[in-house]
Amino acid sequence: MKKFITLLALLTAIVLTASCSGGGTVSQNSGDATIKIGYVPLPIFAPLFVADAKGYFTDAGLEVDLQVVKSGKDAVPLAATGKLDAAMIGFSAGMFNAINSGLDVKVVGSMGVADGDTKKPASELIVSKKLRDSGKLTKVADLKGRKIGALGGAGATSAFYTGMALEQAGLSIKDVTFTPLDNPDIEAGIRSGAIDGAFVSAPFWNKAVDDGVAAKLWTTPKGTSGTGVVFGSRFADSTQAQKFFDALAKGAADLQGDQRYSAENLKIIGDATEQTPEQVKSVPLYTWYPDLHPLPDQLAGMERMWMELGALDYDTPLPADKYVDSRYSGNVDAK
Repeated sequence: MKKFITLLALLTAIVLTASCSGGGTVSQNSGDATIKIGYVPLPIFAPLFVADAKGYFTDAGLEVDLQVVKSGKDAVPLAATGKLDAAMIGFSAGMFNAINSGLDVKVVGSMGVADGDTKKPASELIVSKKLRDSGKLTKVADLKGRKIGALGGAGATSAFYTGMALEQAGLSIKDVTFTPLDNPDIEAGIRSGAIDGAFVSAPFWNKAVDDGVAAKLWTTPKGTSGTGVVFGSRFADSTQAQKFFDALAKGAADLQGDQRYSAENLKIIGDATEQTPEQVKSVPLYTWYPDLHPLPDQLAGMERMWMELGALDYDTPLPADKYVDSRYSGNVDAK
């Protein structure tokens, strides 16, 4: 169980993927070259696991080398230099800073998206139950001046989601102070008063609420995604890129609706994340667009918020085509 919790602690985040195990050689992407894919073994990347387990990459004539990576910022330079061809990542301020500095990578697709379930969401903004019961923190607007726990801190996706909630309430992301905390430490932080609330993934928000320490406050809107697929420039221009994306989208198509909880898919996800099918099913799963299309408007919103917060090294927004390429998902639609 401890191993299960530690693994799931990486989920909201929003800084996913970093230094690649083993390093590897630069992929040339000619004909039969192996495609190197960096990923974190988390259910949010289920389309990759399903496509691999069901042979969709092989059917497309591709050989893939799935390489487990750690959280973060190093995934972008690895993809930019060809040490990875593609990576499943969580979006962060670090990604935008890296692209602004000249590293040539593109966000080509989305991964897990919120399904709009307000009762059992995959992630949730929670607050101290003590403060809520006292009447001091009953709505998002009451967060002004409060301390909010966030995996990855101010430059990570969890901070962006909190910023979304704040803006809906007429506030700004600058109206709270973010405290970097790992997901398993969120409940203790709220209990001690070190933080007043947090944006956190299941099963951590569920546990804090069930334990009577926290109360739900806000859920990410349907269609919101903090993770996606990044291609390095060498791979993006190869003949294999569209084939890989098509196979990945085929995996996503197998996860639509209740099918994501099918016995076959639960076993595949469990095997890939070192969990039992029962453990996978016990935590609400994200959903995935069938074509895995990227979300440029949301990415621009992330950049804007992180710029406002001072988490970026530049102060003029990048043009969308600098960091987004929708041609691969567009071709999936055309099939």
